[in-house]
Amino acid sequence: MAASSDFEKRDKVYRVLEFYSGIGGMHYAAKACGLKTNVVAAFEINTTANSVYKHNFPETSLCQRNIEGLSTSDLDKMNADVILMSPPCQPFTRVGLKGASSDPRCKSFLHILDLISKLSHPPDYILMENVKGFEESDTREQFINTLKEKDYTYQEFLLSPNQFGIPNSRLRYYMLAKRKPHQFYFSTQPEQVINQIPPVKNIKLSNGNHQSACSSCNNTTDVKHSNLCKDNSDSLSTSDNNHVPQSLENKQACTCPSSTVCKPDQSESTVLNQLGVNNRTEDNSRNEWTSSQNVDRKKLTLLEYLEKGESEECFSQFLLPEKVLSRFALVLDIVTPASTHSCCFTKAYGHYAEGTGSVLRTADIDDTAIFNEYRALGTEASDSQRAAVLSDLRLRYFTPREVANIMKFPKSFGFPQDISVKQRYRLLGNSLNVHVVTELLKCLFR
Repeated sequence: MAASSDFEKRDKVYRVLEFYSGIGGMHYAAKACGLKTNVVAAFEINTTANSVYKHNFPETSLCQRNIEGLSTSDLDKMNADVILMSPPCQPFTRVGLKGASSDPRCKSFLHILDLISKLSHPPDYILMENVKGFEESDTREQFINTLKEKDYTYQEFLLSPNQFGIPNSRLRYYMLAKRKPHQFYFSTQPEQVINQIPPVKNIKLSNGNHQSACSSCNNTTDVKHSNLCKDNSDSLSTSDNNHVPQSLENKQACTCPSSTVCKPDQSESTVLNQLGVNNRTEDNSRNEWTSSQNVDRKKLTLLEYLEKGESEECFSQFLLPEKVLSRFALVLDIVTPASTHSCCFTKAYGHYAEGTGSVLRTADIDDTAIFNEYRALGTEASDSQRAAVLSDLRLRYFTPREVANIMKFPKSFGFPQDISVKQRYRLLGNSLNVHVVTELLKCLFR
């Protein structure tokens, strides 16, 4: 029934198939979502990414082969419960592009869709990640047609880490799909791309009674007797709230700390303004969803993600070179350890200056006078003179480890020694935010 939660099936081990596995962001999210998962196979064509994946997941079967060579029988034999995938994003990066499926880089994804449509045992769950713009493509239409054909319920999202208290903008498209009889805990809006994960409110049981689910531990509690979930239960309007079935009379309320559940709502409009995207819900007054689980009011600063205990000499290789300081200083997004935001880190970070990610000002000084002096320099000033004016700011790139921290890769994640700094930036720029995907998997399995 709609109220059943996969978190109740704690002994079940979900068989996961990972396509376009990259450096393992999806794998880490699967490990963190609260269920027992086993990645039975991971597929990735990039040799460097596979080296990093194998370094962190040596026991996983990693297949470096062309996905287009997979057959229906190959997938059926794997008997996957879950498919996780992050197809190539390049065909969808131009807003409004309608012919994306004609791009050769889409062939492997279209092949996966064809396989899913022919499987004898399709997976019960699918999660797909891509760039903003996928939702405007004809490939998205083919994806949805496949889901409908195979009896999936689905929901599309546009989400960014800054909605989850993470000081970073990385707006991405996500698709969640569950095959019937599995159902979402909320009423889906299949024709809308939504901008928040619906909060776990009250779950209506088959007998008409209600329980409230804790967003922290996933346990359900009787609405009438739960104190910690009072904010959610108060919003419930029902005629039989006063009737408590005998089977629930002795049910214990959730004992999670109150700070982790039932956080105050933040208006949807505020979230959308932060994201810079439009809400696709036609009538906001009918929108039952709030963003209480998506926006952490105690947003962390970048200081929490920086490498600590290292000498200044260790960071010297990450200082901005003279050429960048002299020519691009006015277009850089400069942040400090106290900042609660940073720009999206792309695969060109550390190589191109503009629009590839924020840089860190490590000197604890006011930069107003310094930039005024920089702007006052005449055209005859040399690159070295311009760079010298800004040198006191000690501007540097975030290290690959710090970028990984911001993208919520665990401390255990690492790179093989032979992977260069430039390669590390490229791999991280092509990856995903582990925490956002973890929360989406909780939403998918709940």
